Amino acid sequence: MSVATVAGRRSEARAVSGTPSWTASARGPRRHQADATARFEGRGRVAVAVADGVGDSAGAALAARAAADHAVRVAVLDGRADLAVLAARDVLLAAGGMIGGDAALTVALSPSADAVGAPWTVAWVGDCRAWSWDGRAVHPLTREHTVASEMRAAGVAVAPRLDNVLTTSVRTVRGATEIGMTAVPAPVALVLASDGVHRSVDPARLARLVAHVPPPVLARTLVDSARAAGTHDNATALVVDTRSAGPVIPAPRRP
Repeated sequence: MSVATVAGRRSEARAVSGTPSWTASARGPRRHQADATARFEGRGRVAVAVADGVGDSAGAALAARAAADHAVRVAVLDGRADLAVLAARDVLLAAGGMIGGDAALTVALSPSADAVGAPWTVAWVGDCRAWSWDGRAVHPLTREHTVASEMRAAGVAVAPRLDNVLTTSVRTVRGATEIGMTAVPAPVALVLASDGVHRSVDPARLARLVAHVPPPVLARTLVDSARAAGTHDNATALVVDTRSAGPVIPAPRRP
């Protein structure tokens, strides 16, 4: 489904409201890089997103970037991950021909700093996946919105090519009932990834990596594993150390 062409082997670390996060991306044999990551903080909340453009075009790349950037801002300001997906849809539709592409999107939103014990929330359309690590086990959080996923759930054998056919996307989602949603109580870490990672790295291996590789190098490890497995797509991962979510309290200065 997605596309690729960037920027080689850089991994980025940023502290967002005291919450470290790391991204990594590697291009596949595509003309355009159409994976995007974004993060935003404010009002005591943190949001991160991964978007994966549909098709190998400049429009797909623009759609992924616009969807991810807008979604994290709306998630933080409105406090709702599902509304962030709908807001991203509205941006793509309002742009018309200026952004002719479409994207899959997964958004993760922290609770506000004063909501002690409240869960993170994850919303998605399409096939960017998310997992949580609670210190003991890795938990898949999302289910792909693809024709193949729906048919397999019904016990029907399907051709692998149907994994690339989305049933919902940023541009086509009609309302909140079509958006995947889950709550994640007390995660230690969250991982979001495009299909270039999760379709190439064996699920058992992916779970072992999430459980055993330190967050600062996990995103790069996942992307490198996808490359080693022979992915033909763009591969992008984003890792958040959720234990630090919340406002940063400066250390007192010495007199």
